[in-house]
Amino acid sequence: MSEKKPLKKTDKELWEIIADKLANNRYIFLNHAKQRLKDRHVSDLEVLNILDNKENHKRKRNKRKDTYIADYLDWNYCIEGVDVDKQKIRIIISFDSVWMLIITVIRIND
Repeated sequence: MSEKKPLKKTDKELWEIIADKLANNRYIFLNHAKQRLKDRHVSDLEVLNILDNKENHKRKRNKRKDTYIADYLDWNYCIEGVDVDKQKIRIIISFDSVWMLIITVIRIND
């Protein structure tokens, strides 16, 4: 029996949860994200700075890219920002009962 699809978080809820997970070191770079960091020459610090909305990283949510996969605990949320070189970065995250899961990291070329 399949469980109900979880409610999608509002921007306010999402930013609060991200801030809490970062402050309490409750985040994990999944293996796929670790590989993409290497492949795409992005540092884990850049990802964390974007998620933490550090100055000049222009964090925003791209709701059009949020997705839900059946039977997962939460949605996959799309967060975008820029690195120190002003290159656009897309980060896909989700949550389980304890952790913020950093699923993948993508460089966006216009």
